[in-house]
Amino acid sequence: MQSIYGKVELVCKGERLLDWINQAVQAQIPLEHIRWEDSGTIRLTVPLPHFFRLYALGRQSGVRMRMVRKEGAPFLWKQAKRRKFFFIGIPLFFLMLVTLSSFVWNVQIEGTERIQAQHVQALLKREGVYRGQWKGNLPDREQVQHQLLMQLPQAAWIGMRVEGTRVVVTVVEKKEVGRPGGDEVGAGPVHLVSTKNALIYDMQVIRGNPQVEVNDVVKKGQILVSGIYGNQSDPKSGKIVGAQGKVLGEVWYESDVSLPLERKRKVYTGAKVKRKRPYLFGWVIPNPWGEPVGFAKHETKERAYAMYVGKWPLPLGYIEEEIMEVEWVEEKWEPKQAIQLGRARASDEMRQKLGRDGRILGEKVLHTRVENGKVYLKVHFDVIEDIVKKQPILQGE
Repeated sequence: MQSIYGKVELVCKGERLLDWINQAVQAQIPLEHIRWEDSGTIRLTVPLPHFFRLYALGRQSGVRMRMVRKEGAPFLWKQAKRRKFFFIGIPLFFLMLVTLSSFVWNVQIEGTERIQAQHVQALLKREGVYRGQWKGNLPDREQVQHQLLMQLPQAAWIGMRVEGTRVVVTVVEKKEVGRPGGDEVGAGPVHLVSTKNALIYDMQVIRGNPQVEVNDVVKKGQILVSGIYGNQSDPKSGKIVGAQGKVLGEVWYESDVSLPLERKRKVYTGAKVKRKRPYLFGWVIPNPWGEPVGFAKHETKERAYAMYVGKWPLPLGYIEEEIMEVEWVEEKWEPKQAIQLGRARASDEMRQKLGRDGRILGEKVLHTRVENGKVYLKVHFDVIEDIVKKQPILQGE
């Protein structure tokens, strides 16, 4: 309580110091830390509310008093009044800091190549995500992701996260499945030519003059659908219209795969440790007295929890860490298991290579061998894929 009411330390001099102290005790004035400096000087501490009574007794006894130290809220308040701009500025600074950190000051778009970042930002602004937005008014993250996916057919996945005063939107674009030939040409009439040796499986001609039929064997570079109607050998008798369509061919591939018979796999032992660390404005405050984990190998999962004032998040909170012990175990496969896994891996790689229009008709393991702790496979694939590429029609052709 004395820190609230204040207290003062006095150096007192006079010839009747003992009589003066006895009078103060009889008047029930609390005195503390009484000590003699010399025969005529004494040092003591008195609560501020009793100082004036003690001072009045000192004048009657001829005791001179001098303050050497002041403590407590009244003196701090007096200093604050003299430096009011400094003491008012401190809470204003933190209030401004908290207020500014409650707004979105940057919207960052990641992963866009074919999709324009300005278009994504315009869609985000329509959904309520824009620079200057109060973070408490940001819409639900999953709702924003769903709305953007509905309006961006070129995107395969969209993620949104808030990092301090920044909103980061990550866009994963759909892969453009290129045709086997891969040669794209500009506007103008074209022929459709074969990109490889194949057996014609199906033809879907929208425009042009077909030069082959289903079940025909074609060679790489052969014209499948001509963009000229009429006699191909006489350009004057033909009409250039350009070819358009799709030709599926049966193609044969061989794939080589190798797999080790031994591998190391990570497993969790079930032992875990949880601990919490505070953070402020995105900076995690380390705990120098934290206990060591005690795991030789471990993984850490972190989750952030912000503090709120009502529904408004503050730039401080804590990070909950879950530290899990892991071990690496060796796993051995029988050759039959490795062959099955290698065959499945080869099939997956082939499907990715074929793209959207391709499919596997059949597959067969041609050869297997075990050597130096590995299994080697050669797999034959019979597949259907689009074998067309565009070839410009040259003048005079």
